[in-house]
Amino acid sequence: MSKDYFLNKIKKNSKIFKNMIALEIGSDKISYAEFWNKIQFLASIIFKIKKNSKVVISGEKSLLSYVSMFSVLLAGGTYIPIASKTPVKRLNKILKLVKPSIVIGSISFTKNISNKNIKIINNFSYKNFNIKNIIKFDKIISNKIAYIIFTSGSSGEPKGVMISRNSLSSYLKWLIPTLKIYPKKKCSQFPDMSFDLSVADIYATLCGGGTLVPAYNSYYEMYPGRLIKNYKITHLVCVPSYIDLMINSGDLKSNNLKSLENIFFCGEPLVKYQVSSIFKAKKSINVINAYGPTEATCSCTYKKITHKNFSNFSKTSMSIGKPIPGTKIFLRRNNKNNFTEGEMFISSTQVGSGYFNRKNNKEKFFFSKNKKTLFKTGDYAIRFNKELYFKNRIDNQVKIKGHRIELDEINFNLQKIGFKKVSSIVFKNNIFSFISTNRHVKQAIITKKLSKILPDYMIPKNFLVIKQFPLNKNKKIDNLKLIEILKKSI
Repeated sequence: MSKDYFLNKIKKNSKIFKNMIALEIGSDKISYAEFWNKIQFLASIIFKIKKNSKVVISGEKSLLSYVSMFSVLLAGGTYIPIASKTPVKRLNKILKLVKPSIVIGSISFTKNISNKNIKIINNFSYKNFNIKNIIKFDKIISNKIAYIIFTSGSSGEPKGVMISRNSLSSYLKWLIPTLKIYPKKKCSQFPDMSFDLSVADIYATLCGGGTLVPAYNSYYEMYPGRLIKNYKITHLVCVPSYIDLMINSGDLKSNNLKSLENIFFCGEPLVKYQVSSIFKAKKSINVINAYGPTEATCSCTYKKITHKNFSNFSKTSMSIGKPIPGTKIFLRRNNKNNFTEGEMFISSTQVGSGYFNRKNNKEKFFFSKNKKTLFKTGDYAIRFNKELYFKNRIDNQVKIKGHRIELDEINFNLQKIGFKKVSSIVFKNNIFSFISTNRHVKQAIITKKLSKILPDYMIPKNFLVIKQFPLNKNKKIDNLKLIEILKKSI
């Protein structure tokens, strides 16, 4: 059996809580004993195809996807979760880069994979299942890397963040006792598996002995409060934008939140009105506001917020608190350490192993011999009364609904489809792209072309044509003036 902390947790749960429900997907309920058997069965299939393989998994909220994650790890491999609606061109770019041995997902996800060297697994059956056929994995030497999550890249190419088994274990040893998703507790699962926040709800729940309840259809994606009410959710893990979604849909009300005890936020800044709205609906909810890039295994700071204290921890946004145990955060300004403000540098065993197949790792990652890697985040923060507050990005990277997006990747692909002079900005949590051209621009055609290259969350809301870009005193595009132009046009 693998020595990995997270796999041992699942195995232990399959014995101690064997009849407890691990997964509840719609009307389907899967016990811990059944879940572990499925993991072992699929792991045996994966191992027989190729030892220590890299496996691409579709991010669909299906039993096959959840089993696959742990099966790949048990078989000693590395999994690469890809959003189920990823455009074919982007998917093929990642496949060409990673060269996986296996792809697991639905027929709609795998149908466009033409590489005959890749083994496709769409589903698995128990018709020929025999417990004797399960491989004993106790002597298998595993890949160092647990998973690779691809994010937007400034070069126009997807960028794969490698998280080691050691980093994942280190994070979970803090996360599981902190979130306390134990037996008889239920946690929602909204983030796509290709988004690093999913690490928190999936692992904390299934390793802690709780029940994971995925938002398995578009209805529950649009109305999170209905999922909470109908499935008696006790723990919610999401980006703050979900609170806006609930406010706008009339879902954030006490009747929907009766069962809810805890909310874990990460992925984008949490602001005071969102927290205030939560407590208006239910005062007794406990909130943890966290911060962390994909490169630090989901989150690396936390702040516990209650109805009584939340007003004390709001500045530019809600406090992201302090580093979790085993993690240090340094602020640097003008190339010097600064206690009160600056770019955040993270030192932790949770920091990943760099970017997959990238030569520029040393620009962001600083590897040390003490097993604690330093990561240069590009995030600017201030420290006030010993509390950290996120302020802004210092480069051209943004977060929209928790998804990390390089605006340069959008610009790169606009240039690729024929527009030389382009610039993209974010205004009121939406992306807008400016194009300097004499050509007639049809919004629908640009959107259609980009949708074949970029995921939906990266498609700009609107495209604006201007004669020439306004420049600041440094002769760079003046984004403040672009915002003024935008305000006049909408």
